[in-house]
Amino acid sequence: ANISPKLFQKAIQQGLKAALFTTSTAAIMLSSSGVLGVAAGVIATNDDAAFSNDAEANNWDEITAEGVANGIPAGGPQNNWAFTYSADYTITADVVDRIITAINVAGTTPVGLNIAQNTVVGSIITRGNLLPVTIAGKSLTLNGTNAVAANHGFDAPADNYTGLGNITLGGANAAL
Repeated sequence: ANISPKLFQKAIQQGLKAALFTTSTAAIMLSSSGVLGVAAGVIATNDDAAFSNDAEANNWDEITAEGVANGIPAGGPQNNWAFTYSADYTITADVVDRIITAINVAGTTPVGLNIAQNTVVGSIITRGNLLPVTIAGKSLTLNGTNAVAANHGFDAPADNYTGLGNITLGGANAAL
């Protein structure tokens, strides 16, 4: 059978597009599931880290499913990510309406979390030390989500705020 070169080329292009789409979809699924070793979260590596930091600020690292920094600089936590304090730091929540799955302060004595923009947090876990929070004219909403180590670098049950310490309200519109 004789196939025209244009028809043959079109068939090859469609096959390549399908293969590329399948490969891209699989990579996205593996990446977001944590299977590739990077969880949907970050770990603070310097004092005064902020949600708005990009990777070049070098205040955050990617976190593995085992809950440790993997040495790859990352930007601040994104929506539906969790984050971990790796030392006694102050972190500033300075991105509007950021939704944080959970915060891990275990093994540290955190200086604090400054709420500079409206922020939602699922759980705050600890092994004894508490996270003081300062809310500066914005709101902190507790929404009760959980974190899973394979996805976020640590486990945190839903509605767990055992790590929440003193709360300081500053400004007329501060709310919890």
